[in-house]
Amino acid sequence: MSNPTPVTFASVFVSSLLAAARDRGYEIEGFLRDAGIDPQQPQDLDHHVTVDQYVALLRKTIKGLDDEGIALFSRKLRRGSFMLMMRSALTGDTLFGALREFTHTLRLLQDDLDPVLLDDGRHVRVELHFLTTQVESRDFAHVLFLRLIWRVMAWLEGGSLRPAGIDVAFTQPESVGDYRKLFPTELRFGTAFSTIWFDSQALQAPVRRDSSHLHEYLAKALLDLLVPAIPARVSDRVRVYLREERARHSGWPDLEQTSAALHCSASSLQRHLAQEGASFQNIRDSLRRDWAIYRLKTSKLPTPVLAEELGFADSASFQRAFKRWTGQTPGQVRKGN
Repeated sequence: MSNPTPVTFASVFVSSLLAAARDRGYEIEGFLRDAGIDPQQPQDLDHHVTVDQYVALLRKTIKGLDDEGIALFSRKLRRGSFMLMMRSALTGDTLFGALREFTHTLRLLQDDLDPVLLDDGRHVRVELHFLTTQVESRDFAHVLFLRLIWRVMAWLEGGSLRPAGIDVAFTQPESVGDYRKLFPTELRFGTAFSTIWFDSQALQAPVRRDSSHLHEYLAKALLDLLVPAIPARVSDRVRVYLREERARHSGWPDLEQTSAALHCSASSLQRHLAQEGASFQNIRDSLRRDWAIYRLKTSKLPTPVLAEELGFADSASFQRAFKRWTGQTPGQVRKGN
């Protein structure tokens, strides 16, 4: 089987990841080059990096700074801090106990964030209370720790746990689509605190991992931290189906094929997607855009061949669609302009 359609992120996420390190005076160009990212590439919404490049950048930056907090905090989270938090979580008998131990250890390791754990009987939630305005002002800090808490809890549970909702304490950005890739659940912006919500009953389940599983998890933790994994909504199920079919057959199913595979009518599928603020065409186009960017950056495939691979009748129609998707021509992306 060929590789699935790659996930890409707008380059503005590169800027967010490196902003604290840059402000502290660290040289970050070497981290970019080592991750296969051109330091001259604009870090905006029109340019993209693959998730492999983004993971490599995160790994190189953590190693280069010796800081798993990526220069966000006034006190470094030196390498090994995450392992310490994970070992602490594994002492919990239940998922709630694991979450309590994980957040407690995080609180001990730095001075700028107080993760407050609350349970109202229906939902367990962790509110991120930032103690310094400098850290609170960085959107990346909110996103990083919300995603970290979710993926750690999902791993401890066995892989299927998903949050009941995510609140983010900053205004909705233009790159909201990329945030929905990271948080495939109900996502609310502009709230008082950045908060992750879980069903209280779900967190009464036992921890299903132990220390014998930890080394394997740590080896892939950065990838797990970034790559969407749980098809929670109808739009997520559509994305998963399209990715899997492309991987199996190198093709892109249409609406009728997709609705049949999901056991509903085309009109019903469109209606469910509309309720989530999505459409089949936009989902398929976003996946084809990601695949096109990946192929342009990693292969010398001629444009007509790539157009055929993406299901376009000819090169001209592909180039028009690509310009509409990204604001650039395929040639500009291939050259890294």
